[in-house]
Amino acid sequence: MNKTTIVVVLSVFLVVAAGFFYQGQSENEQKTELVTMVDQAVQLIEGNGENAFPELRSASWVHNDSYVFVWRLDGIRVVYPPDPSGEGKNMTDLVDSEGKPIGQLFIKAAQNGNGWVEYMWPKPGEKSPSLKITYIKRAEYQNQTYLVGSGVYI
Repeated sequence: MNKTTIVVVLSVFLVVAAGFFYQGQSENEQKTELVTMVDQAVQLIEGNGENAFPELRSASWVHNDSYVFVWRLDGIRVVYPPDPSGEGKNMTDLVDSEGKPIGQLFIKAAQNGNGWVEYMWPKPGEKSPSLKITYIKRAEYQNQTYLVGSGVYI
């Protein structure tokens, strides 16, 4: 295991431990946790490329209702822990419950380097939409560019 992988694995452990305290945090604390988790995932991808994907699908990257997902910049979803059968789908035309083009907004945020996208989305097991914010960051490995994101319900 190389030094970068060890640092990332230890960082993930700390994020997981912090996840136990996730509920009850302020919105700013939740945002800080998302940025940390996404930054760590970006480091893992930029160091290992697609070889990082199995790790990102593991339970250590899922915290309550949040998880790390990865798309290519052409909109193809390549890591989706809640439902791996959804990988390989083009998400460019994804819209929220109000018709907001969140697929395109995710891609634009990654093209700009990083950014936040706010939208309405149902919580797992619910039908009514709730406010959700997602942090997106660009990751690059060799000749491929990815968007890496994670969101939280507010």
